[in-house]
Amino acid sequence: MTIDEQTLQQVVSDVCSGMLGLKLEPSEHSGCDESDALSAVIRVSGSWDSLVQVLTPRKTAVAIASTMFAMSEEELSEAEIRDAVGEIASIVGGNLKGFVEGDSALSLPCVGEYVGAAPFDSSFKGLAVSNRCQGDPLIVRVLDRTDQT
Repeated sequence: MTIDEQTLQQVVSDVCSGMLGLKLEPSEHSGCDESDALSAVIRVSGSWDSLVQVLTPRKTAVAIASTMFAMSEEELSEAEIRDAVGEIASIVGGNLKGFVEGDSALSLPCVGEYVGAAPFDSSFKGLAVSNRCQGDPLIVRVLDRTDQT
């Protein structure tokens, strides 16, 4: 089975709403204030070769971390905020690889300030879903490198 937009949206919803209890609503808007955003990217390698990115404003990253670690926003360290965004990418990637035949492995997440670097810049040609998480953007993108020519 290949990953389609409906499958990606369901996995993101299951992780954010089902697992973490975050308020998540699909959104047509696919933008995020890049000047204050965090990006987490993981690589899936093996039978399925892909990249999974979670992109969200810092405000949303803080809300996710607060929920994930059951801490107030003031108690959170920068490392915990980044860990939470990386964990979302890892969980989404892990769930997605379960839909693809064969063996694949996940990398550790790479989390940092969003800089719009390829392959996730304005020329991105993969699968993406946009949501409002706790009222702010949460974008998840998948670049299936297996299908790239």
